[in-house]
Amino acid sequence: MRAGFTLTRWETGHGVHERATRVPGSSAGRMVTRYAGYTEHGLAFRRREIAGSGVGLVLAFGDPLISEDGQCLGAFAFGNQTKPSVSTVLAHQAGVQIDLTALGARSVLHVEPLAMTDSVVPLDVALGALGNQLLDQLASASSWSDRFDLLDATFGALPAVELAPEVDWVLGRLAASGGQGRLEPLVRETGWSPRHFTRRFLDQVGLAPKNYARLVRFERAVELMKECRGMSLADVAASTGFFDQAHLSRDFRSFAGCAPGAFLAELDPDPEVRFVQDDEVNGSLRSAQ
Repeated sequence: MRAGFTLTRWETGHGVHERATRVPGSSAGRMVTRYAGYTEHGLAFRRREIAGSGVGLVLAFGDPLISEDGQCLGAFAFGNQTKPSVSTVLAHQAGVQIDLTALGARSVLHVEPLAMTDSVVPLDVALGALGNQLLDQLASASSWSDRFDLLDATFGALPAVELAPEVDWVLGRLAASGGQGRLEPLVRETGWSPRHFTRRFLDQVGLAPKNYARLVRFERAVELMKECRGMSLADVAASTGFFDQAHLSRDFRSFAGCAPGAFLAELDPDPEVRFVQDDEVNGSLRSAQ
């Protein structure tokens, strides 16, 4: 079992859920930040989707999701999302979400990041023939580990389309700070003018730098709220770079479509997270399929 693998199972009023996650191996590490496999069995329900930074793929081989505007979303690529949405989850969900690095998005997808912002793109448009090939292989694999190994081999073999070093450096600084701090000093250190940097960042990442940093800060606040559910909102705001609790609440309404308290109330109960052995993972997948 490769380090960094976890399997999580939990039950809610909607049914039984299973989630397997793993960081990519060294061959795919420049392209991918995380694999997240999932299965859900039970009743159809509606789920709030909050805004988030980054570009990725959902390689689904179960029932489709139904978007707010009635689209059936099977396998697709998604861009940076600056708005919340609500989707309908049907009875049987199964698939793998692949969170791509900015370099990976430019290297793997046939669509520019800017064209994907606040939208989704069908898999055949985003990945071409490789998309359907991957779907078939993932659906027939017998374990999460086999699925993740397949993705490592696939993405590790693809040629990289490099980011501008200046853009890559600022992305790293924003990730390290959780979107906190002022952007202007970072841009000055690149040696580029603010206008030139913003244009290059927008082309290569899909959002303007300030909007991207704001999303990263919001995501860090969401992570902290999930990890420390008893933490006061004032402390969450102070820890993640918001001016105050009111500032945090305004961003929540913009990016989640609700107040922070309402968001927490909708979260599933804390599941039990365990490291498991290959035979347990294989058995879980066989029973789920």
